[in-house]
Amino acid sequence: MAISPSFSMSQNSGTPNIISATDTSTGVDTSITSRRIYLLQSDGTYLVPAGTTTNYSVWAITNTTTREPLSISLNVLTQDTALSITVQWLNASNVVVATVTNSYAFTAYNETFYYGLTESQVANANLTASTNWYQNKMTLRVELDSATQAIVYASDIFSAQAALNRATYISTNQSFFF
Repeated sequence: MAISPSFSMSQNSGTPNIISATDTSTGVDTSITSRRIYLLQSDGTYLVPAGTTTNYSVWAITNTTTREPLSISLNVLTQDTALSITVQWLNASNVVVATVTNSYAFTAYNETFYYGLTESQVANANLTASTNWYQNKMTLRVELDSATQAIVYASDIFSAQAALNRATYISTNQSFFF
């Protein structure tokens, strides 16, 4: 059975700087001995962990039958970021056997901030009486949702990043908004 390549991505709110890729491929191709993962930003540059000299991260394979390890964690984010992510599966000669590209919006930084606003709102119900406070919270929500929609409906990392930048402006300048 040939490999049907696929992968998924995740991010944890407790460590928003780290994104994890999981190889969700089905089938087996024992000629595959390694993977590369490319994290393309909307400005055309690639994200790689500190000390990496290529525009990709190597995702080793120690067992060609099971593609172990199935996951890799990459410490690359400093803020919410939209990425076009490409994973390549390679053989021993470094020839690409399969390639898959998907787009993602990683929003844990601003989602964590948003949840903090919700906690503040629960602790002090009078905050919702402030039109500006509540409108600013909703503006943040709209920007986060806009980023997600840009990815889900159009794989548009440019529009997603613009929305994430607007959300980040609100969270990093919270004294102006809340």
